[in-house]
Amino acid sequence: MSYEAKTFSLQCRGRNEVREEVLKEPVAVELTVSCRDARTISLSVKCPHNTGGHGQRCKASHPAIDKVGDGIQCPYAVDLPYAFDSRA
Repeated sequence: MSYEAKTFSLQCRGRNEVREEVLKEPVAVELTVSCRDARTISLSVKCPHNTGGHGQRCKASHPAIDKVGDGIQCPYAVDLPYAFDSRA
């Protein structure tokens, strides 16, 4: 089994419930894309506003509360292949 990973440095202004940017100044974000085998790709997001069980939510618009409504999706976080499996 081979393991490959690539980390990208990004700037993000966070999101609110209608996916608008909310921070006046962007924050540094590290996005790591990993491939553990031929069937599994994962994304790991390191951000001060990232929260949730899989780090999939953004709380930049509401820093004192972990979750608003169903949660505001982080623009860089996703679970693969889970994201595709859940459509079936």
